Amino acid sequence: MMIVEDKVNIRAAQELVWRVTIDVGSWPLWSPVMEKIVRKDSGDFKAGSSALIKQKLLPETRWVVTELIPNKSFSWKAKALGIEMVATHILIPGDSGVISILRIEMLAWMIRLFGPVMKKLIARALKEENWGLKNYCESL
Repeated sequence: MMIVEDKVNIRAAQELVWRVTIDVGSWPLWSPVMEKIVRKDSGDFKAGSSALIKQKLLPETRWVVTELIPNKSFSWKAKALGIEMVATHILIPGDSGVISILRIEMLAWMIRLFGPVMKKLIARALKEENWGLKNYCESL
């Protein structure tokens, strides 16, 4: 298993950052790593909600929410290219706003072979996504 994480301080109210975070269909507006996202359900974003996500360098993948704690965190899972993934988005109060933590856990046999290269690419993608969230929320 490989775990990659990124943290960033966002100078915005936690409620605002949460609203932006769970509006997954709008992520391509502020995240440079997201090319296209289509929600496959309607209504509130909750456990069981799903979306098809096209990210740079990856095939379109269906992500399904497995856990959601309103205003705090959600996790969802997917499988692509033989890799099982769980991505978690966490918001915690910070000194001057909120801290956004993005974490991805991956499980696959190929991680032993390609782990160091994959870790660098994924760390960069998480950082770009988190900084996109920060810049967008701080501009609202």
